[in-house]
Amino acid sequence: MFNYTRIVIFAFILIVLPPFLYSTIINIPADYATIQAGIDAAVSTDTVLVQPGTYVENINFSSSHITLGSLFLTTQNPSYVSSTIIDGNASGSVVSIVNASYIVLCGFTITNGSATDGGGFYCKSAGVNLENMIITDNTATDYGGGIFCYESYLISENVTIINNSATIRGGGISLYEYIYESTVRMYNTTISNNDASNGGGAHSDYYTDLYLYDSTISENSAVNGGGVYFQGEDF
Repeated sequence: MFNYTRIVIFAFILIVLPPFLYSTIINIPADYATIQAGIDAAVSTDTVLVQPGTYVENINFSSSHITLGSLFLTTQNPSYVSSTIIDGNASGSVVSIVNASYIVLCGFTITNGSATDGGGFYCKSAGVNLENMIITDNTATDYGGGIFCYESYLISENVTIINNSATIRGGGISLYEYIYESTVRMYNTTISNNDASNGGGAHSDYYTDLYLYDSTISENSAVNGGGVYFQGEDF
């Protein structure tokens, strides 16, 4: 049987990869002192490449088709995932992506975010790829301690979502829709030790779609739905 999803992703790579080969690489901190300054300077198809270290920032994307990566992106060395840290300083979502598409984040630890929704990641009307990431120790007072996905399309691959919490729904991840649905596809993703009142690991709202491939949801806790809380009918 053909795997339609894999075919679509492969086609996407064929379309996106050639421009990446000709993009400008913006180095942090050599070219700009902060990750946000590098993102602000980037234009479509550019790559912001970050050296190891801890960056205390709350970053956001206003342009589409940007790649943000640690040295894992160029070396495939997994040690760069844990040694390249974006720390939200408990002062908002660590990463916010609103009205932007084809955003790729690769090879970071995202931590210490605190927000109403999406302590680690806040995605609204966005298209995002998360690759080889650790999302840990983030909190939300409402939805999505690790990730809040609002009317967005998100792919995660080789991602660990661990030790995050939300007061209401989705300790690890929350999918939410108002007019347009959200879709999340997770490949080799681990969601563990997260907690919330509803959906310790994940919360999926009405008319949202959550797909899991070779992924693990374990040891999460909640009043309702320790692993996953499906609020609607489609899953």
